[in-house]
Amino acid sequence: MRISDYMVRNLRTFCAVVEHGGFGGAQAVLGAGQSVISTHLKDLELALGFTLCQRGRGGFSLTPKGEAVYHEAKRMLGSLETCEANLGVLRRILTGHLRVGIVDSEADNPDLPVHRAVQRFFEREQQVRLSLEVGTPEALGKGLQTGDIHVAIGPFPNRQANIDYAPVYVEEHALYCGQAHPLFAGATAQITPAVIARHPMTVRPYLHRAELAALQDPLITASVSNMEAQAVLIRSGCFLGFLPVHFASKWVERGEMRRLDGPGLVWRSQFYIALRVQPEPTEVARQFTRDLAATLALPGLGERLG
Repeated sequence: MRISDYMVRNLRTFCAVVEHGGFGGAQAVLGAGQSVISTHLKDLELALGFTLCQRGRGGFSLTPKGEAVYHEAKRMLGSLETCEANLGVLRRILTGHLRVGIVDSEADNPDLPVHRAVQRFFEREQQVRLSLEVGTPEALGKGLQTGDIHVAIGPFPNRQANIDYAPVYVEEHALYCGQAHPLFAGATAQITPAVIARHPMTVRPYLHRAELAALQDPLITASVSNMEAQAVLIRSGCFLGFLPVHFASKWVERGEMRRLDGPGLVWRSQFYIALRVQPEPTEVARQFTRDLAATLALPGLGERLG
């Protein structure tokens, strides 16, 4: 089968629909209406000679052949992106798609100004499309392995083969309670590890209990997938939980949260810039990483990337 420009376009549309769970999420990414997306998928199915997905009131789901086409399309489109970036190097202009991943709640972190690196990157002449994804360390690690993410920033407690991790920043976490919590008005001297152990806690499973290492028999009754959800449960007054100090500061200043101080109630999370080793990162990814290094005053990382 000949892979025409129209086929590539339709495969891109198909991948976007799969990755966003249907037409609705893909519309904003593709900048196309539902009728256009539907036409692209129908044309692709007609060219292939089989159905790729079920769509309708029952929701969106892939057929077995649709799963296979998706994986083949991702492999081919990834190769095209790499080719595009390498041709840009020959033209001496940054070209291609830059996919960056970062863990949640870092937008207002003064010690990790990723937005400054983005500004630095786009101040130069370039023809780059940017995708910025927010996810858990596990999701970012998986994205690096599959090529769906080129550069990731976050804590990675589980190291993976074929990923290069460069330490960039240590984030301090502390234990907090909400204004309605029984410990909010308690005297600091009375908030002992034994007292804390009697109160329900909320945790983030992706940390693999790292934040609880110094606590004895914590009462874990809730779990969340990100720090925004963690903050909601803490503010309810029903749970204790750990949050990054920079992230919790706004609620502390408004009197809606209290930081609980004591032995074992602070822990530190090492952040890294992570890139896949093989295939080698494109020049677009390497340049953005150099811009991160310059923004964070990490000359050693910039030299390492050349």
